[in-house]
Amino acid sequence: MRTTDVYVAGVGGFLPEVVSADTAVAEGRYSTEEIERYGLTGAAVAGELPAPDMALAAARQALERSGLTAEEIDTLLYVTVWHQGPDGWCPQAYLQRHLLGGDCLAAEIRQGCNGVFGALELAAARLLAGREGRGALIAAADNFGTPLVDRWRANPGFVLGDGASSLVLSNRDGFARLRSVATRTVPEMEQLHRGTEPLFPPGATTGGQLDFGSRAGAFFASPDRPADAGLRLFKAQEELIGQSLEEAGVKLADITRVAYMNTERDMVEDRLLRPLGLPLERSTWDYGRGIGHIAASDQVLSFEHLLATGALRPGDHLLAIGIGPGVGIGSAVIEILRTPDWQTR
Repeated sequence: MRTTDVYVAGVGGFLPEVVSADTAVAEGRYSTEEIERYGLTGAAVAGELPAPDMALAAARQALERSGLTAEEIDTLLYVTVWHQGPDGWCPQAYLQRHLLGGDCLAAEIRQGCNGVFGALELAAARLLAGREGRGALIAAADNFGTPLVDRWRANPGFVLGDGASSLVLSNRDGFARLRSVATRTVPEMEQLHRGTEPLFPPGATTGGQLDFGSRAGAFFASPDRPADAGLRLFKAQEELIGQSLEEAGVKLADITRVAYMNTERDMVEDRLLRPLGLPLERSTWDYGRGIGHIAASDQVLSFEHLLATGALRPGDHLLAIGIGPGVGIGSAVIEILRTPDWQTR
């Protein structure tokens, strides 16, 4: 999807205190072998701070930095992975009440850790079809600190972190331009994140632990698994990245940095960087390894970090890529137009 008339006007993030992997080892929740194998050094842990309050903090920061008013926002998309509050309650309404008010479209997006890319597609489409001078706010937040999650071992190669991120898009102006965004699904791999767990009753209602490692093991042991499952995923990702670059009107050589999921080094290199011919230093792995996998917020938090540290400057391009259950893949290209005002304050 070409989105050359969609701009990034504001970006915000919220990260609670980071607990080091060494501390987790001392407490018996992780091991030195896992640190050496995966290279992950910490996870942001929010304690009892609710995810919607973290989302509100990140969204408020993004809106303030954008220069847009609450009245100019006509789309609010709240991306979630884990439980947000009381069952049957809509967390996007919490942000709308405490930040925006009014009667804008507000919706929750549940596409797993790939959700921000789906939100970008939806928000961009509304901005391109809407009146000039309008904005869209995307927020993502999760707190995994519940009894049903062992954040250090729920998914091999990951440690789960808590936090929030937010973007404000505009169809009028911004410090960056969203050049393209695209998503793709490999439905043959749907069972990868489900395993053999029953669909009913939901595991959260029976006290079942979140264990993606066991689910993946069940998928790969299943006779129904496509023999070329991994190849299909790799091919879909390769095609999607090619599509994103073409629609953005840039080449891989024009990409300054790549933002991926906050996961183990081997996964970043083997699944993404090496096939693209890029070194680890062009990625955001060194930042992400220290805060944990913040669900759908990884790429946006990395984007903010690159801006804050001066690693992205006017004329640079960021390629953001994510993968989530489905199996869904997302990709976006962002061009930096000017140094954001908040960076120079």
